[in-house]
Amino acid sequence: MMDKSIFGLRFRSNAELHPRQQELIDFLQSTKKDGRRELHGDDLATYRELLRDVHAFESHQLQGREQRNITNRMFYGVLSHSHFINPALKSAVEQYKYLLRSLEALDFKKPAVFIRTAEEEIRTLNPKNHDHATRLARLRDMVDSRKETIAILKKRWAALAEEMINIGLYIRENLLKIAKLCEAAIVILVDLQIERKFESKLIEEVKTHFKEHLKDSLHRGPITKQYLEKVKKDVALLSNDISAMVREDVYALTGLYEAIHDHTQKIAHEIDALIKTIKMNKGNNVEDDRTLLAQLEQVLVSLISEYHFELKATEIHTKTEHEDILSEKRNEMLEHLFKLLQKERRARSTRRTGGDRRRSNDPNRKGPERRRGTDRRSGKTRRKP
Repeated sequence: MMDKSIFGLRFRSNAELHPRQQELIDFLQSTKKDGRRELHGDDLATYRELLRDVHAFESHQLQGREQRNITNRMFYGVLSHSHFINPALKSAVEQYKYLLRSLEALDFKKPAVFIRTAEEEIRTLNPKNHDHATRLARLRDMVDSRKETIAILKKRWAALAEEMINIGLYIRENLLKIAKLCEAAIVILVDLQIERKFESKLIEEVKTHFKEHLKDSLHRGPITKQYLEKVKKDVALLSNDISAMVREDVYALTGLYEAIHDHTQKIAHEIDALIKTIKMNKGNNVEDDRTLLAQLEQVLVSLISEYHFELKATEIHTKTEHEDILSEKRNEMLEHLFKLLQKERRARSTRRTGGDRRRSNDPNRKGPERRRGTDRRSGKTRRKP
């Protein structure tokens, strides 16, 4: 089975290894064993706070309540759309941290030391001596018992390591999905900036607004030339302001998507490299396994704590007295942008442009450029929207 959503269901999960909710809470509130007073849950504090902020933003959106702060609307809108701030990611990292501590708590040293000490003593005993024979039999039973303990520990170790690898793979796969989504979003924003269709629409709406205003004014009496010139000047200024607004906001949103893309892709590659090393080493050396799995934990912690997402938004104002119109058009533009971004689009690397827009490998083709009627593709062969 496959789940194509971002941070959807995780298959291949060994539920028997995962803690109950209260066990996880107790673990996250416990102190690390490095001599400091830092808690295991402190690694997720910043991410947890941002998760609350994004959830609050999404709740406002669902309730149809407009976000008054434009910067917040843009920032949390991108984070929400990217799915990087996600309770499933937080849960996966928490579970990984818990399982690593469970793995580190497995003690191979004590039974191994006992076996080594017992075997040294066995070599000194004479099986023909009655007292020695009794002691020998007892020591051998104890050695066998410790070997069984080690076998159980190794089985537990292998299961925990496998589950942790699966968590790492789950996170990596979803980070790559996020990176791909960000690429598609950047394509949409760049296309919108190049085509300028929506920008032209906003400017035309402003012109229409003032035309209607002038018509209403004419019904009430004559219009002075001075007033008419003022209206023309306001329209020209607002048109320039709208162009600047679209340019700056698209630039800011693109920059934030690029930051999310770069961070998720970088961490995905680091996870991939570590998991390959872990799989190559698997079973060869317990201490090496422990070190590599601990390194993977640090990569996951850096994923949710060492990001630098900044919205470089510009304060947009107008020299006219119509700040309300500019604000209205900005909100209208952002609503339009996020509706566009919610649609699935090809990423830049797979999109067709220019002469390659119609994919035909036959250079001698002489038929019409567009398909018609029964020649049109349908079903699985249709072009992606």
